[in-house]
Amino acid sequence: MTAADTFHRALSEALPKAYVAAYRRLGDGDSARDVCQEAASRALKARASYDAERPFYPWFYRIVQNLCRDAAKRRSVDRRSVEPEPGSLVDPRPGVERRLIETERTEALTRAIEGLPPELREMIELRHFQDLSYREMAEILGCPEGTVMSRLFRARRALRAALGGA
Repeated sequence: MTAADTFHRALSEALPKAYVAAYRRLGDGDSARDVCQEAASRALKARASYDAERPFYPWFYRIVQNLCRDAAKRRSVDRRSVEPEPGSLVDPRPGVERRLIETERTEALTRAIEGLPPELREMIELRHFQDLSYREMAEILGCPEGTVMSRLFRARRALRAALGGA
């Protein structure tokens, strides 16, 4: 397999995770797809600057986040939670109450995460929504893994407090 093939494979594997990150940041599927498409294009153009000895996703994630920042500024897009479609909670089948409770919990969690300071919110996003390792997070944030662990601890503590679990 050539270096170009390896790069393209890594890019293909990174795009679904990047879409989730962009969607969570922008709150809009079309905008998230646009950002991912532009990020892939920029990654391909900047392929020569990628160090194959380092993990691919943190490098690509930075491109995606920079584009998300730009898109949010241009469009003044507010982050928002994913809302159920009107009427989707009205369901004659059993389990509607359970789904309603789950929806309420998800909305409370989303509000709590959005209420965190940006640096703590990013820690939760990277670890729990992007499922990145401490090493990958350290690569993205440009800090030691120990710093990642302590920041993540603080972010989880703040999230627990925001959810009323102090």
